[in-house]
Amino acid sequence: MPEPMFSRAFLASSLASDTAMTPDPDAFLKERSASATHRVDEVPLNALPGWRADDAIVHDSGRFFSVEGVSVRTNFGPVPEWTQPIIVQPDIGILGILVKRIGGVHHFLMQAKMEPGNSDLVQYAATVQATQSNYERVHGGRSTPYLDYFLEHAERRVVFDQLLSEHGDWYLFKRNRNMIVEVPEDEDVPVAEDFTWLTLGQLRRQLQRGNRVNMNARTVLSAISYATADGPAADDEPRDPFHRQVVESHTVGGEDAEVSAAITWLIDQKAKYTLDVRRIPLDDMHEWVRGTDVIRHLEDRYFRIVGTSVTATSREVSTWSQPMLEPTPGNVVALLCQRQSGVLRVLVQAMVQPGLTDRLELAGTVHLSPGRYTGPEDRPPLADYVDAPESWVRLDASQSEDGGRFLRADTRHLVVEVPEDHVVQAPDNYRWMTLGLLSRLMRAGYYVNIEARSLIACLL
Repeated sequence: MPEPMFSRAFLASSLASDTAMTPDPDAFLKERSASATHRVDEVPLNALPGWRADDAIVHDSGRFFSVEGVSVRTNFGPVPEWTQPIIVQPDIGILGILVKRIGGVHHFLMQAKMEPGNSDLVQYAATVQATQSNYERVHGGRSTPYLDYFLEHAERRVVFDQLLSEHGDWYLFKRNRNMIVEVPEDEDVPVAEDFTWLTLGQLRRQLQRGNRVNMNARTVLSAISYATADGPAADDEPRDPFHRQVVESHTVGGEDAEVSAAITWLIDQKAKYTLDVRRIPLDDMHEWVRGTDVIRHLEDRYFRIVGTSVTATSREVSTWSQPMLEPTPGNVVALLCQRQSGVLRVLVQAMVQPGLTDRLELAGTVHLSPGRYTGPEDRPPLADYVDAPESWVRLDASQSEDGGRFLRADTRHLVVEVPEDHVVQAPDNYRWMTLGLLSRLMRAGYYVNIEARSLIACLL
């Protein structure tokens, strides 16, 4: 668990909605976006400079990532077997945020970063967001700012450090190192032109608005906990009733016995469900059409693999080309909350995804991908809560997924608080958990998937 001093400090930061360091976060994003040239064009997939397409689509260097085919068999869900393209990126990247106490309040060093797949191209990103190929400069471009704070951190306080999974439907066994590192209050940290210090309260506002904080920053922010043994101090009490419930939920359920029970339940789920994933040539995928321009499903469902040409003068390399995954629009992830025995709990599911390292992880209550169903009769369990009464909705915002690999991949993030007397009929692979318990599980590794972590970040 995080040290109480950090939990209380982060709570205080979450209540600080203004700072002299960055008085207007929206204006900062707008200014940095206007300061550079950004352009993304779709181009034929088989004509990408520096890439070759055979059994798979790979970079000439053999680094970065590839697009391959997989054959999947499972007893989870309504479809027992299928084939699909998937992104393979074995490098372990670093997603790291520097935190520093400034003027008595903890601030987070964020960068305004352009990613070609974002609907709003420039969004707040972690201090460092770099694959191993990028920070080793395989691309021949500029070095990654602030990288040494995360590679040479022995003299600094590491608040969080864990390997966590990425999108299990679109990546094969991908993981990144998520880190939060504290810089001493008296240490000078030069602030580069695309970087700025924000309080957690400012980041909360950006998350609530949507498409302002990118996926790689959200996964790191989800590791923040408000848990303290004695709860928040009186002067740190949130005024918003739901935020107050969120804080209380962070303080409950993190005991060793409850964590052990949750892990045993998850192991039971892993034993119950099977998953067999085999890599195959792209041409061996059933129901997929591989053309010179794109790879697409026969019925134009799920997603496409397209080619892109990118110009971004603010990036380490100003021009490049790459394949990208473009999902069917309309993806939704939702989290049901309910106050039970005086404590807010969230309903999560043990969900199998083909690209996960260990078969399944905890996901949100609803994981809705329109390309996967043909009508109301085969929608996933509890999907009707996506249309919950407005008075139940605590958050409804669109968030970009990994804009470095996914094109126009916006997901609606929904948090719904159902009344205490409302009965939710959930399948056996669903379980109510406190945020304190989920925080402990996140610190243990591959237990909470990235979509659920993104929802948890939005609850901060």
